[in-house]
Amino acid sequence: MDRSPVIVTDGLTKHYGRVAALDGLSVQVRQGEVFGLLGPNGSGKTTAIRLLLGMLRPTAGWGKVGGHDIWSESLEVRRGVSYLPGEIRMYQSMTGIQMLRLLCDLRDGVGLDRAVGIAERVMGLDLRRKIRTFSTGMKQKLALSQAFADPVDMLILDEPTSALDPSARGLVLDLVRDARSFGQTVIFSGHVLSEVEQVADRVAIMRKGRLMHLEEMSERRRLRMLLLRFQDDARVAIPRELELTARDSTNGALLFEHRGALQPLLAWLASAPVADVAIGTEDLQSLYDRFHGANAQFEENGA
Repeated sequence: MDRSPVIVTDGLTKHYGRVAALDGLSVQVRQGEVFGLLGPNGSGKTTAIRLLLGMLRPTAGWGKVGGHDIWSESLEVRRGVSYLPGEIRMYQSMTGIQMLRLLCDLRDGVGLDRAVGIAERVMGLDLRRKIRTFSTGMKQKLALSQAFADPVDMLILDEPTSALDPSARGLVLDLVRDARSFGQTVIFSGHVLSEVEQVADRVAIMRKGRLMHLEEMSERRRLRMLLLRFQDDARVAIPRELELTARDSTNGALLFEHRGALQPLLAWLASAPVADVAIGTEDLQSLYDRFHGANAQFEENGA
């Protein structure tokens, strides 16, 4: 599969008066990847999405989606993207099937059979019912059925599981995996970190309009955390080739990140004056808390 960038931004910025809703976003999203966009409300996620879709005009910077400029060629951008907004609005007097037919007609009717199949067989919806009788979660399922059925190369999903029960959330993650297997690019913006962790190839963490961190999830899954305590609190030189990075020190115990090969690490531990050791992993929540947890120390310049 071609892994070239299909979404590119450079210094993309949106100001409202003196408020920077998005400040200098420079990022690339590759063909066929699931890109997790993380951050609390007000971090700039939705602003970034609306800029990418040409719904907002940038204050500065530029972006391209599928080779098209996000502002001057925004219609072409939207032709190639299926977008699920964070807040769903539908015609209450329509039935489910009428709503799907209306939306599919915007793309010349293409995708209707797949949308109906997802809605009925995967989401378990009765499309003969009026939308006014649907719960919030059912409306979300209907919108998701449409989004995943669209014949496009890219999906942008803003909080796609926010109104769903746990079993339905799992169905959505399966649909995201299917989309990736079809070669589609997916931007998955969410608050439930465990869900993003399951499906994302890369994650971007936003804070007050700025991109604070970008990481390959394959690297995070290989990351080991070591908590070491040396005998008599000895000062021990750490060989550089072990690829150990110091993270913290508490009550004589040292916390390290390890991204290198396992065998050299084990050999060194066997020979070093180690009094105690614990080896574990770090989940996405721990990474997120570095930027948004109670003890986050990061300034607005990303330092």
